[in-house]
Amino acid sequence: MKKYTYNFEIKDLLTQFVAAFDDTVIKRYNKQRDVRQQIEVRYVFAPKHRVMYDVVNKAQNITLPVVTIDLASVTYDSSRTFNKVNNLHSYITEEDSVSMPMPTPVNLTVNMSILGKYMQDVEQIITNFAPYANPYIILAWREPTSYSDTIEIRSEVLWDENISITTPTEISYSDKFRVVADTSFTIKGWLFKNQNERDTPIYFIEQNMIAESNNW
Repeated sequence: MKKYTYNFEIKDLLTQFVAAFDDTVIKRYNKQRDVRQQIEVRYVFAPKHRVMYDVVNKAQNITLPVVTIDLASVTYDSSRTFNKVNNLHSYITEEDSVSMPMPTPVNLTVNMSILGKYMQDVEQIITNFAPYANPYIILAWREPTSYSDTIEIRSEVLWDENISITTPTEISYSDKFRVVADTSFTIKGWLFKNQNERDTPIYFIEQNMIAESNNW
């Protein structure tokens, strides 16, 4: 544990997670269901309560609709420990090899909250991801410690398939009406150790063996 092992794994997975959703456009319709306005939904990496405070703040730094994303927990996933060997070897050439320690499987629990001024705004944001998250989506990222840039990791993103919707029942004249929808996702990621030093080269000796009689 004396070695520094930060490889941006969690940061890269969360960045890709936000990028997978951060292209949502909702529409406002008139009574004839003709489009009268298009709005790009803002995605913010912050807790929901912090964003709600900014919404009601006089500065009005954030306007609705907005989607908040925050990391809730990081847990070890024993079901994906498929190899008990300390090191995995990836041979680069016949004369040289590199020792890659077994990565640690972790599950990242990510909370997502949708804040909208109108129920129809929230409904449109839900329909933007729910059909595609069934049964999961895939995040592709590069193995962060390899000497080669061609090793790709594919991490599943599992939706918990539940969306709780909250509408205000009692508000004052100064409060803004907003609809809040909460859901969560699980990202199956990995945490990598540092690569070990170069291993001793493995030599192959070719030798023909001939059986001899025991009688001298």
